[in-house]
Amino acid sequence: MALKMSAHNTRTTFITAVFVILFLDSFFNISAAKEPPLTVDQCVEIALKNNLQILKKQYEQQARIYASRAAFKDMLPRFGTDYSYTGRRDAATIVIFGRSTTIYGHDEFKWNVNVKQPIFYGGLLWNRFKKAKIEVDLAELALFQAQNQIKKETKTVYYQVLKSKKLVEEARAQLERLKAQYETVKAFYRASIRPKTDLLQSRVQLNQGKLSLIKARNQHELAKNRLNLIMKRSLEAPLCVDEKVTLPQLELELGKLYEIALSTRPEVKEAYLAVERAKKAIKIAMSDYWPRVDLSASYSKDGVTPDVSDNPYGDHENAQVFLNATWEFFAWGKSKDKVGEAEKLAEAARIQLQDITDHVRLEVKNAYLLYKDAKEGVKVARSALESAREDYELNVSRYKNQLASNTDVLDAQSRLTKARSDYISAVAAQLTALAELEYATGREIEKCMKSRK
Repeated sequence: MALKMSAHNTRTTFITAVFVILFLDSFFNISAAKEPPLTVDQCVEIALKNNLQILKKQYEQQARIYASRAAFKDMLPRFGTDYSYTGRRDAATIVIFGRSTTIYGHDEFKWNVNVKQPIFYGGLLWNRFKKAKIEVDLAELALFQAQNQIKKETKTVYYQVLKSKKLVEEARAQLERLKAQYETVKAFYRASIRPKTDLLQSRVQLNQGKLSLIKARNQHELAKNRLNLIMKRSLEAPLCVDEKVTLPQLELELGKLYEIALSTRPEVKEAYLAVERAKKAIKIAMSDYWPRVDLSASYSKDGVTPDVSDNPYGDHENAQVFLNATWEFFAWGKSKDKVGEAEKLAEAARIQLQDITDHVRLEVKNAYLLYKDAKEGVKVARSALESAREDYELNVSRYKNQLASNTDVLDAQSRLTKARSDYISAVAAQLTALAELEYATGREIEKCMKSRK
């Protein structure tokens, strides 16, 4: 009886465990299925948050901020203190009118407190500070540029994922069409209406359709891996993207795009700031022509004990004020050479500004033309798709009525598949071209156009 009860309890426990496992498996599958698909903006946000290059630029910007603070504090007064001890074998004495007098004992302790304020450095400190501020702005623009690059790359890969997913769906639809045609041909062959060559031809096309689906799935997986990589996620992480993408209908003017890019692109702003930085470098070099003036003050205490509380040999404490000026007025033309170097670097920065401006204009124009071509390509591809769909349906109907050959149907099916693939590629090309245009202008085009209306 005990053995029977034990077997019964074991069986009950096993069945319960199975149900629990099945419940948990279905629960997690349902939870995973309910995960909302990622939009392109969400993918960009994840990529910007996790990208190591962005993190590096953020640290560089923070470093420039600390450097600018340090440059500003060079203009503020500095406070310091020092403490010293001198031990002598013999007391310090002096002979006055033949009589020896002790002026200090064996032990001497000194404590000083001093303050130093720069008064005039020929503009060196101020221009160093202004140059450090420019470096902060340059670091911020470098961060913006890195973000701009990541946005473009993420959107481009995102649209490749969408494209590959749609191509998988089209490959699956193509396979269904080929299966349907194969079944029709097989029925006609069994009824001795069509020759065996039609059956063999359809079978070959069916197998090629299966192979196309395998390739399309592989390309889709590769595209998802690239998107996971750019978002710094695990390559094995599940990824579902939002398929609801609308094609923007934008009326763009090249002149306005030039204006947006030249006022927004971080590279242009960086070039302008590089010119300003070069000007500050000239002023820093010219500061060597001027004297440097410091105001200093000190308070000191002397004593024969470690706490400098007593000095029987002289003044116990003292205070002093100094005005110090130094001027190196001849160094074999070194200052002039430094100024000349800074001036030539400034000229190089101006040339670099012009070169960057020209390249930005070229990038904008190229992106604008690509977007226009892609937009027209979508219209052409849509029209071709409608014709190919009608052509396929017509040939299928004609074949069933013995008015067309199997080759006609398979050719029409191939044209339909190509037309669908071309349309999917054209849509992806327009979205990618828009991402390129946004990168070239440094702004999101749709928001920018709305703000200018």
